[in-house]
Amino acid sequence: MQNPFKFYDYQGKAYIYDTNQKRIFSMGVEESGDVELEMEVKILESGEEISKERAWEICGLDKL
Repeated sequence: MQNPFKFYDYQGKAYIYDTNQKRIFSMGVEESGDVELEMEVKILESGEEISKERAWEICGLDKL
Protein backbone atom coordinates (compact mmCIF):
# COMPACT_ATOMS: atom_id res chain seq x y z
CA MET A 1 0.00 0.00 0.00
CA GLN A 2 1.34 3.40 -1.00
CA ASN A 3 1.76 6.13 1.62
CA PRO A 4 -1.22 8.51 1.22
CA PHE A 5 0.77 11.53 2.44
CA LYS A 6 3.12 13.89 0.63
CA PHE A 7 5.05 16.68 2.29
CA TYR A 8 5.79 20.11 0.86
CA ASP A 9 7.95 23.11 1.70
CA TYR A 10 6.40 26.36 0.52
CA GLN A 11 7.99 29.67 1.49
CA GLY A 12 9.73 28.11 4.49
CA LYS A 13 6.66 26.41 5.93
CA ALA A 14 5.81 22.71 5.96
CA TYR A 15 2.58 21.25 4.62
CA ILE A 16 1.17 17.75 4.44
CA TYR A 17 -1.00 16.64 1.52
CA ASP A 18 -3.47 13.80 2.03
CA THR A 19 -3.82 12.18 -1.37
CA ASN A 20 -6.93 10.26 -0.27
CA GLN A 21 -8.86 13.34 0.82
CA LYS A 22 -7.17 15.62 -1.76
CA ARG A 23 -6.57 18.18 1.00
CA ILE A 24 -3.51 19.97 2.27
CA PHE A 25 -2.81 21.01 5.85
CA SER A 26 -0.21 23.26 7.43
CA MET A 27 2.12 21.58 9.91
CA GLY A 28 3.36 23.16 13.11
CA VAL A 29 4.12 22.79 16.78
CA GLU A 30 1.95 25.71 17.83
CA GLU A 31 -0.72 25.37 15.19
CA SER A 32 -1.67 23.01 12.40
CA GLY A 33 -4.72 23.39 10.27
CA ASP A 34 -6.60 23.62 7.04
CA VAL A 35 -5.28 25.62 4.13
CA GLU A 36 -7.55 27.72 1.91
CA LEU A 37 -8.17 26.36 -1.60
CA GLU A 38 -6.26 29.21 -3.30
CA MET A 39 -3.22 28.51 -1.12
CA GLU A 40 -3.49 24.74 -1.76
CA VAL A 41 -3.10 25.37 -5.49
CA LYS A 42 -0.02 27.55 -4.92
CA ILE A 43 1.60 24.96 -2.65
CA LEU A 44 0.95 22.06 -5.03
CA GLU A 45 2.13 24.03 -8.08
CA SER A 46 5.11 25.90 -6.61
CA GLY A 47 6.05 24.08 -3.43
CA GLU A 48 8.93 21.64 -3.21
CA GLU A 49 8.05 18.04 -2.36
CA ILE A 50 10.18 17.00 0.62
CA SER A 51 10.61 14.04 2.97
CA LYS A 52 8.57 13.60 6.13
CA GLU A 53 11.72 14.09 8.19
CA ARG A 54 12.49 17.41 6.48
CA ALA A 55 8.90 18.59 6.99
CA TRP A 56 9.21 17.80 10.72
CA GLU A 57 12.45 19.80 10.86
CA ILE A 58 10.89 22.83 9.16
CA CYS A 59 7.85 22.96 11.44
CA GLY A 60 9.71 22.06 14.64
CA LEU A 61 8.04 18.74 15.38
CA ASP A 62 11.44 17.04 15.42
CA LYS A 63 12.27 18.87 18.65
CA LEU A 64 9.32 17.52 20.65
